[in-house]
Amino acid sequence: MDIINLTTRERSGTGKSYTRKARAQGWVPAIYYGHNFEPVKIEVNAKEFAAIVRNKKQTHLINLGIGKTENDSIAVIRETQKHVIKDNIFFHIDFMHVAMNEKVIVEVPLEVIGTPIGVKEGGGVLGHPILHVKIECMPANIPEKVTIDVSSLNLGQSIHVRDVSIPNVTIKESPDEVLAVVTHPTRDAAAETAAAAAEAATTTAAAPAKGAAPAKAKK
Repeated sequence: MDIINLTTRERSGTGKSYTRKARAQGWVPAIYYGHNFEPVKIEVNAKEFAAIVRNKKQTHLINLGIGKTENDSIAVIRETQKHVIKDNIFFHIDFMHVAMNEKVIVEVPLEVIGTPIGVKEGGGVLGHPILHVKIECMPANIPEKVTIDVSSLNLGQSIHVRDVSIPNVTIKESPDEVLAVVTHPTRDAAAETAAAAAEAATTTAAAPAKGAAPAKAKK
């Protein structure tokens, strides 16, 4: 995986007034932390970071350029706080240091490709309840995403974590976790209730009342 260089600088102030001024100048406040050093308060270039997210490279390794060597500055994005409507505006970012010779646990997107047989031929519904999966691997082996092909799934069939194998990567979810499933189509509950009520009313109207004489056919 490529390492992305991100322009950063150490944060020189605190407080809302300083933060507003920094954002106006194109900087986003962030924190960089790891196991062997105190957290470092930094600011990152807002446009460069927005481009990383826009190009869906959030799982890439990022060189923050603030250590004595490149290995001191390699990080992954751990958490972001952003505008609820404008996806390109970020309020704060957490970066976690990674050592290139140690395994790391991160979350990556789950991509579902293909149209299941059960959907095309059986009218089924495809569901994939989770959008990200937690994985463990060496930093250089972090995939951009985990992709599963659901083309062969028929009605009632599913893909679980235990069915997925990725070279040099371990998925840290439960083996029984469902990643994708094709369910049988179901009728609308209200429509079924109305149909049942109509059928019952028809049956009641057609049956003779208790104790009544059978109707005679007209000649």
